[in-house]
Amino acid sequence: MNDDKMWEAVVNCDASYDGKFYYGVKTTGIYCRPSCKSKLPKRGNVVFFKTKEDAENAGFRPCKRCRPDLLQYDPAAELSKRTKELLDHYFNDRVKLSSDMKKMGVSRKHLTQVFKQQYQITPSEYLIQVRIDAAKQMLQNGISITDAASMAGYENLSEFYDHFRRQTGMTPARYRQIFADNISRRVMETPIGPLRIIASQEAILCVEQAGRISAEVDKMPTDQIISGNASGELVKDCEVELREYFVGKRKSFDLPVKPEGTDFQKNVWEHLQQIPYGQTRTYGDLATMIGNKKASRAVGMANHCNPILILIPCHRVIGANGSLTGYAAGIEAKKYLLRMEKEYA
Repeated sequence: MNDDKMWEAVVNCDASYDGKFYYGVKTTGIYCRPSCKSKLPKRGNVVFFKTKEDAENAGFRPCKRCRPDLLQYDPAAELSKRTKELLDHYFNDRVKLSSDMKKMGVSRKHLTQVFKQQYQITPSEYLIQVRIDAAKQMLQNGISITDAASMAGYENLSEFYDHFRRQTGMTPARYRQIFADNISRRVMETPIGPLRIIASQEAILCVEQAGRISAEVDKMPTDQIISGNASGELVKDCEVELREYFVGKRKSFDLPVKPEGTDFQKNVWEHLQQIPYGQTRTYGDLATMIGNKKASRAVGMANHCNPILILIPCHRVIGANGSLTGYAAGIEAKKYLLRMEKEYA
């Protein structure tokens, strides 16, 4: 192979010649592979070597970009690997992550291209995946949603909720209820069908129709009453009070509740608890109660999202014309509860 042929390979960054020869740049004292993407040197400053040992014996140092001293070197793979390591280590430290990413010395567009070629996902998508996986683990350990979001690197809670739902198909609250190690749960039979009770150590989190969402039911672990744990005692106490309610012996509940939702939803749910046993209110009445007469439709949506049936009596809200509108456990269940309360009131 003559010098002209080798120079042509250098000009074209022809990777097919890698390992067949190396070239050194006299002005920098560095030697490279033919495929090196560094700035093309002047022809008069270039010398050629058959082996890397020849180049080093002549006093040249290996290029840090194309790494001719390594048997195999893939710059794109190396860049992607370093990026992935940064995302894995500093996903929850925005300042450090941003600083180190800038030190990579490549444009965001180029980095995105090579990373996706290597891992079939963009760096941004991978970062979301890492953060949500970390948050899931924290929620399983019983950490609050707000703390889990912050510790996973999120500054915006609504962004965290959006990313979490997209990654898991459910809200952070729902995930925590299903999978947290310090959450107790049990399904009890009632006149309106099986109800699942879920409690943390502080409060009742959920009373819902057991077969409400089939996809989640498939993921739901079996009943779990944690012995010696306040959550287990709360579930048992809730069972007792619900049984008393269904036979007319209880008209109010003495259990702490902590439904998880937006501030607006929580406001609606607090006012639901003010509707007396055996009575009903319309959605318009409830909107007036919360101080916004025009919010009937929003109130209806919040009412439907109530995660704690019966204890937070959303069944006591009816349409303006007296009709029984939607209920999470079904219209027949709503009819039964209203008829039962009217009978025992």
